[in-house]
Amino acid sequence: MPKALIALYMLLTVAAGWRLFGMGWTRGRKVAAAVALVAPFPMLFLLPSLLHPERPFADLQRGIGLSLIAGGALSLLGGMAAAWMRARRA
Repeated sequence: MPKALIALYMLLTVAAGWRLFGMGWTRGRKVAAAVALVAPFPMLFLLPSLLHPERPFADLQRGIGLSLIAGGALSLLGGMAAAWMRARRA
């Protein structure tokens, strides 16, 4: 089940990046929307580990949260790049 949730998260960030590229917003609004789309799920892992670093497995939670942020950002950028390539071809 956890692997399915992570795969779903990555797939949804690719779709969000694809859709975000097609919006006629300014670059600042797109970046703000991208952060708002990527950050919430990893924060579920990061915040407890940063607030209570003495707890067991806090370092593991921190690593998972940072990995999810990096993976989500790369997936979002991948979706944006795919939409950009498709727009150039058309």
